[in-house]
Amino acid sequence: MKYMALSLMLLFSLNAQAVSWKVFGACENKPVHEGVYEADLQKSVGAISLEIFDINKIPYVGSEEGLNSILNSPIGLDSIEVVSDTEMRVYGWCYLVNGKQPLEMPHQIQFKNQSDKLIWFYAYSTNKNNQWEDYCSPAYWIQAEQFCGKEP
Repeated sequence: MKYMALSLMLLFSLNAQAVSWKVFGACENKPVHEGVYEADLQKSVGAISLEIFDINKIPYVGSEEGLNSILNSPIGLDSIEVVSDTEMRVYGWCYLVNGKQPLEMPHQIQFKNQSDKLIWFYAYSTNKNNQWEDYCSPAYWIQAEQFCGKEP
């Protein structure tokens, strides 16, 4: 019986790993929230993200498939910045796993390493003359007045 309990504990510990995480908002190149979370690696990045947000009381709108809002960020038309008659920026949330931006949605990705890192950041994509120029550029790069107040 002792061996069975020890085996089960060992098996569970192989699936639980410390994931360090950070959340960056629209206005500063420093995390608004950060920490380390003992995650079950059988779960997706999306599911683990929701657990982290719930435990840390970080407000969000969305699901493990994707997040529309974190930290009460604007959604819908309020998340669009009109720069000129021919240019706009559309804002939303992007994520990195170990410094790389996956092409898949967060519910399709799982952590694999002992010391995985997760970053969620508010970002924009620019459309100029009906052409998309970039994708998931950190919002704090430009610190848009509509999210950050008066430009620095």
